[in-house]
Amino acid sequence: MTAITIDETGCLAIPLAIRQQLGLTVAQSLNLEIINGCIILQPINPEPKVHREGTALVLETQPLGNLDSFIDDLREERIHSQISP
Repeated sequence: MTAITIDETGCLAIPLAIRQQLGLTVAQSLNLEIINGCIILQPINPEPKVHREGTALVLETQPLGNLDSFIDDLREERIHSQISP
């Protein structure tokens, strides 16, 4: 758990590592909900944009968070599958 502080204007700062992990961007809107005395923040994801490029449909969405470790794991699996008989 990460501790943060509310400043004198009522604002709180979400640490950079958490913003990167969740793919949050500057000025992104969040829903705030209170459940059993807990504050729940959820990103509001705008409707994805779809357009055609040639014969392909392209979906434009917000980043899904930090995918580096997922991509690294897939890369390692492929390398091992090529090396191992």
